[in-house]
Amino acid sequence: MKYYFLFFTLLLLGNQMAAQDKLVTFYQDGASDPPELAITLMHIRAEISFQPEKNLVIGKTEFTFSPNRDQTDSILFSTPDFTIKSVYFEFAGSKIKGQGSTKADWHRTGTNLVIVPPKNQLKYHQENKITIEYEALPLRGSIYFTGWKPEEEGKRKEIWAHRPNGWLPYLDARVTMDMFYTFDENYKVFANGERIEVKSNPDKTRTWHYRMTKNHPFFSTSVVIGKYDYKSTTSEGGVPLEYWYYTGDEAKVEPTYQFTTRMMDFFEKELDFKYPYPVYRQAPVIDYMYGAMETTTATVFGDFMLIDPHAYWQRNYINTNAHEMAHQWFGNYICQFVNKDVWLTESFGTYYAKMFEKSVFGEDYYQNSMNDELNTTLAAAKTNQYPVGSSMGGVARIYQKGSLVLGMLRSVMGEKEFCFAVKKYLTEHPYRNALQEDFFRDVYEASGKSYQWFFDEWILHGGEPNYKVTWLVRDDTLGNRATCIQVGQIHETNALVGLFKMPINIEVYYKDGTFASACPLIENKFHEIMIPNQEKKPISYLLFDPGRKVLKKVSFEKSFEELSSQALKAKNMIDRYDALVALRMMPVKDKRTLLLSCYSNEKYQLTRSEIIDQLSDDRMDASLELFKNALKDEDALVRKAVLRSVSPVPQSLKADFEEALNDFSYLNQELALQNLCLSFPENVSAYLEKTKAMKGWRGLNIRMKWLEIAISKGDRQYLPELIDYSGPEFEFETRINAMNVLKRLLYIDSTTAKNASQASLHWNNKLATAGKDYLKYFNHE
Repeated sequence: MKYYFLFFTLLLLGNQMAAQDKLVTFYQDGASDPPELAITLMHIRAEISFQPEKNLVIGKTEFTFSPNRDQTDSILFSTPDFTIKSVYFEFAGSKIKGQGSTKADWHRTGTNLVIVPPKNQLKYHQENKITIEYEALPLRGSIYFTGWKPEEEGKRKEIWAHRPNGWLPYLDARVTMDMFYTFDENYKVFANGERIEVKSNPDKTRTWHYRMTKNHPFFSTSVVIGKYDYKSTTSEGGVPLEYWYYTGDEAKVEPTYQFTTRMMDFFEKELDFKYPYPVYRQAPVIDYMYGAMETTTATVFGDFMLIDPHAYWQRNYINTNAHEMAHQWFGNYICQFVNKDVWLTESFGTYYAKMFEKSVFGEDYYQNSMNDELNTTLAAAKTNQYPVGSSMGGVARIYQKGSLVLGMLRSVMGEKEFCFAVKKYLTEHPYRNALQEDFFRDVYEASGKSYQWFFDEWILHGGEPNYKVTWLVRDDTLGNRATCIQVGQIHETNALVGLFKMPINIEVYYKDGTFASACPLIENKFHEIMIPNQEKKPISYLLFDPGRKVLKKVSFEKSFEELSSQALKAKNMIDRYDALVALRMMPVKDKRTLLLSCYSNEKYQLTRSEIIDQLSDDRMDASLELFKNALKDEDALVRKAVLRSVSPVPQSLKADFEEALNDFSYLNQELALQNLCLSFPENVSAYLEKTKAMKGWRGLNIRMKWLEIAISKGDRQYLPELIDYSGPEFEFETRINAMNVLKRLLYIDSTTAKNASQASLHWNNKLATAGKDYLKYFNHE
């Protein structure tokens, strides 16, 4: 569907206090309307088999439905790339006679199957059935067959889909399901719902019967087939869990699925609401284009997150796991009614995943996550000002910004009221689709307060506040002293972005270690806030919104003395980090002593890494000693900061960098190899010899760097191996890395061009982009 955005205005009548009518402007969202449905699907019974060498799906699907109109003249199913074998009705109490396509009148219109029921046979809101027999030859974007083509020989053989459109006749609905998948007995089948039976057939196939007894969004249907095993366990609350993994990769189960049982228990406690389905399972799939997809009871995720412990520091499954599990409540149990309200799914999933990680990793980790979300939000703001509550808001709005907005709502409402409102939202809309207005009403009914002002500025409108903050000491005529904080909203306002109304904490810290605070409601263009200082204490530093509770930009100039005090003494890690960031442009000689003192006080990787980055070019003994100690830090991300930014490697750290070739983290091993070879070219052969057996993690990161260095120094006997890695028998990240190395080596031949051309047509957009970029780089279309 293509969405068009136009401006429209809603004139609100002024209340008794208003001097004039107020004009409020919103985006008109083309995704505001639900699809028109002639019928309501209630249950699906499907028998599905596959011929993967032909990309073929063979299906017989029975839909139980009721008409939404007294006279239903046509029923449309999406059936792209389908060959329809037969369509027939079963009415309440009777069945149409006939065979094949004569059983019901139907025709094709574009990608749709149009079924024409006999006149007067469908009764309003009475139960009927349609059965469609078909073959589907999906071309792209629905179900994926990997490893079955001759040119993919050696690649993992899988069939997987995270959406039904393209291999099942599709119509938007919430449904229960009985799904029967038949395939080669040497493979296992993963799907939604309870596994009722696995039946062996005489032809050496098995039929796997999965059942959904609670309704769910039809679009949230998946199937995965491959060489898998799984481990079963149960959460403390009694939810059955299945951890699927590739046969032979049992050692990766614990590092991949760590905290999963804890997640389930956390969400049930945090939401005060039981998991709404009878089972939950997860499986990795090859060449996956996203992180994961939350199909109901059955999450699929990219196998690049099926990891061993050494890959944990690059990308693990914890946040994605929590995000998709949260979607079982927000997205499957309750789904957005219209696409413009997709933030009800994604913002909640992002927020509660972050809250789970906070429960495990602590406050500093949580503040770091909020910092990442803020950076993503502000980067998107440079492009447009679409709101969170918009289908065009994009990932940065409906995921990261929406997550921050929910955190602000929790802060503004208060803990009890927010949690009760979320529980009410879950309770009031069981196994249904909801509008954002439903959530707004639930917030109101949970608190008795109107937060429409909050939803207007943070959900319905775009933009973010930009505050300019200054302060001065002011004495009145009686000698009473106060700190005067001046706050201005300096962002550009227009019909769609206005001034923001938010309570914001302000804290004044004195040199004796005490502090005073205020929490004014900032809503006007300019505010002055007076914080009494009767004892006339010298001020050490001020914090505007300590802990960064409010999404915003801030212009707040501070002296070196203020920044030093804040960097050393502020309670929140993120406030100390902000002070350090403000020092970036200062010469190292003027801040070295401060940074060294801060490093000894810091424990978290974000602040420690920032200090390392700012000192990375410094070769004074104290800084070199800091780098040496940092390379022994327990946190691989701190070690990574040194290995990445301290270059060329000082002679005094050569042995420490060489030791890092055996770092526990694959990425750190790669960084150490690269930095050592650049810094000590006379030792390249020795470094390559030491690391020749290392492969690394996703995309063979260490081996790729090894090949790049070896070939660069003239060892072209390794070129065929690198060329092979660009071919279709390898998973997408290995191919991307290979093409990027080939590009840096300025190498192209007929084989690499063919591999890149094939990659450019792949369903995985990352691989397709890499293939196109490779060909474009050599002007080889």
